[in-house]
Amino acid sequence: MRALFLPTVLHSGQRRPRNSLYPVGRHGSGFHLSILIRRAAIAAFLLVAAARATDAQYPGELSGRATDAITGAPVENALVEVVGTGLITLSDGRGEFRTRGLEPGRHSVWITRLGYKPQHREIEIRNGETAWLAVRLGVRPIRLEGVSAEARLTESDEAAPGVIAINRDEIERSGEHSAAGLLEGRAGLVVERRGPVGRQTVSVRGGSADQVLVLLDGAPLGDPLTGAADLSTVPASQIESVTVLKGSQSARFGPGAEAGVVLIETRQHAVPLLARLETGSLGSWSASAETSNGGPGFTWSAGGYARTIGGEFEYQRPDGLGGGSETRANNDLSEANVFAAATTTAAGGDLRIRAGFTRLDRGLPGPSYQATPDAREELTRWNGQAGWQRQNEATRLSASVYGVFQRAHLSDPEPPFGPQYDSRTDALALGGRFVAETSPSHHLNSLSAGLELRGQSYESDAFDESAPGGRFDLGLFAAAQLAAPGGSPQLRAALRLDRDGLERLWRLTHELTLTASAAYASFHLRHASSYSPPTFGDQFFREGVMVEPNPELRAERVPSDLSFGTALEGRIARATYGRLAVDAYIADVKDMIIWAPDFRFVWSPRNFDVRRRGVDVEASIELAPQSLTLRTAYGYTRVTYDRPGDDTVQVMYRPRHSASIAARWAPARWEIAADARYMGKRYPVPAPLNALEPYWTVDLRLRRDFDAGNWQITPAIGVDRLFDNDDSMIFGYPEPGRVIRLEFAARPR
Repeated sequence: MRALFLPTVLHSGQRRPRNSLYPVGRHGSGFHLSILIRRAAIAAFLLVAAARATDAQYPGELSGRATDAITGAPVENALVEVVGTGLITLSDGRGEFRTRGLEPGRHSVWITRLGYKPQHREIEIRNGETAWLAVRLGVRPIRLEGVSAEARLTESDEAAPGVIAINRDEIERSGEHSAAGLLEGRAGLVVERRGPVGRQTVSVRGGSADQVLVLLDGAPLGDPLTGAADLSTVPASQIESVTVLKGSQSARFGPGAEAGVVLIETRQHAVPLLARLETGSLGSWSASAETSNGGPGFTWSAGGYARTIGGEFEYQRPDGLGGGSETRANNDLSEANVFAAATTTAAGGDLRIRAGFTRLDRGLPGPSYQATPDAREELTRWNGQAGWQRQNEATRLSASVYGVFQRAHLSDPEPPFGPQYDSRTDALALGGRFVAETSPSHHLNSLSAGLELRGQSYESDAFDESAPGGRFDLGLFAAAQLAAPGGSPQLRAALRLDRDGLERLWRLTHELTLTASAAYASFHLRHASSYSPPTFGDQFFREGVMVEPNPELRAERVPSDLSFGTALEGRIARATYGRLAVDAYIADVKDMIIWAPDFRFVWSPRNFDVRRRGVDVEASIELAPQSLTLRTAYGYTRVTYDRPGDDTVQVMYRPRHSASIAARWAPARWEIAADARYMGKRYPVPAPLNALEPYWTVDLRLRRDFDAGNWQITPAIGVDRLFDNDDSMIFGYPEPGRVIRLEFAARPR
């Protein structure tokens, strides 16, 4: 205990004996006593104040879990270091770790593990509380013995070539509302928007939206009719991480993963309390809140999100449609989303349960040249997932089940042409995935096998009489991973056999991936195959004016998806880190389903053979002393029809070139971020006609953290389309130009 010394006043000609508690002077004992009383009172006051200050500052602790970014398996023996404190711990067999005795405040944490890429996180320890940190480690092939390199990732770097990993820290900094916004500007990805409140889907490497399998906590998010996942219905505030696997993934995830897979993991461990409020242009309001609690054996979290958009704005009609200005009406939206989640132990393993509810009501204004002022969409979705996992030193057992019930109501009492409609569709999807994995030896790192079941049931007045009531699909799969002495190179092989519930056919898909690394470079060579069955919406919808279904559609197939990638990363100069990743591919599609008109100009889904090839490039640099991070991405996607002759016609709405440049400057508590995105030329028809010109958009975001008593307050301002350009991705779906957003967030310190 630190001693307390109080100075005394010495009179002239006198000295205070060393270590004496009594002053020496001419005054009597009363004077001495009064001084002692005053000093005792001051000492008591200081001791009480110190005791109160000490009582007010309780050390906190850090708890968390480290998992594999791709497989979700727990990572054992991950080293967790709290920089500057000397506190170091290792994750256990369940990937969990805990560090006690942390002083309240912000701390820098490094998580490292041999064979994985290191991660750096900033955490906030509150007085006497436990902070939770969920870490998804991207695989990095082990360096050859005798060769060393110091590498560091920025938080938004990809986990491996062909993989995009977005963690919670980047999601919070982005200011995006939905999962769609988080994917914009990534190499090989194009987000298709139909106005500010319309559906938002993603195309990967020139594939259609229904060729991308989107899994929300393991459950398919795709629309039961179209197969395409509307990412605008997944609030960013409820997302823990997003992982995108580009290329054919059917051997691992089954049908529908022809162009890639988007894995969205929602928040299982929210902060103790967080609230956000936002307003901005187009009459928009949004609010979100979340909370969590629990201990080592049981944790729970819950939250909600709501927003409304008035959506009305003025836009300029194209000259070919008469020019002039017009008001975009029936462009409003109201949305509500709530969730509850819990994690506990059961049967010797970890059990995770989550349930959610979504309610959406929005206008369907249609294309500007055929506006629909009264068309509406109402969507209600209930979803629930449960996942269990048990692991020991050599084996891992996992099981996951899900259920989704969705009700969609589309109506238009006065469409611009054709009869009025009022259709309802109820869809129920149930599924389960069961996997057993073992690690037989050092060279055979992993050997796994599993079973996946998917069942869907439909009831809709949008289908014709020939539509079946549902489908049931079955998948059997196995995979193995081998590694040479020293850990590099590594070979992963996967096979999957799926039974198509409608065609009654068995389909075999495969994957072979070879990875190697040395010094600052890593390489991968991959060959895979995949397929996607036709959707119910393409085959069995009711015939309408100038549109008709096609029950003879064949499944889409990618018999050969060949890709080669390399990544260079490491220190460029003192405290400066960089990364460059290049991934090239050839993945032609047999029988791609594309909506196109016939000689009568009747639109219908049809099968086309398509040539698909391209290259994705991403680069980043982090200047630590300047707190500056720069990132750029470029995607070249050549998707052309495979027809007689040298056909160079790009498939509709597939830009051949796309790019982005992003900068983030974060000095002290400030953060300034700017994103510039380029969208290349697009064709709205299957011919080199009526090309839509390329365009750039620039978004800007500024925020700062403030301390207000026991609260941390974070105001932010965001400007989308800073230079007020109104170019649109899809012809006939205008954008409002510049949009300003003001956000206010609060959380306990």
